[in-house]
Amino acid sequence: MKRENLICRLSGRKDFGKMNKYEPKQGDIVRMNFDPQAGHEQAGMRPAIIVNNNGSMKYMSTRAMVCPITNIDKGFPIHVRLDGRTKTTGVVLCDQAKILDLKARKAVYVETLPKDILEEIVDIIIGMVDID
Repeated sequence: MKRENLICRLSGRKDFGKMNKYEPKQGDIVRMNFDPQAGHEQAGMRPAIIVNNNGSMKYMSTRAMVCPITNIDKGFPIHVRLDGRTKTTGVVLCDQAKILDLKARKAVYVETLPKDILEEIVDIIIGMVDID
């Protein structure tokens, strides 16, 4: 058995490589590979938030809009700090929202984000693309 699958079984997390066992949902925190990257984008294995709504998930196959999470807080108003209600720590980089293939990037479910934090993230993203 692959080490990653064994870790997923022991921790109770579901292997995202088996798409029929886990259906991604808005607000899920997943751990995934952000490589390859370019410029100032986040790279490597790291947690991310699924931000697109559940209605759009059925049309996106294994893709989802995600925002990466980092532990480096630069105090930007478009970054949202996670609080003690999640095991995952850090800040959500709303300015780096992108659509990625969760299966190809070996995403693994970690936990679900509290609704009020998810709402703040979505409000920031909408504000960034809203027509002036």
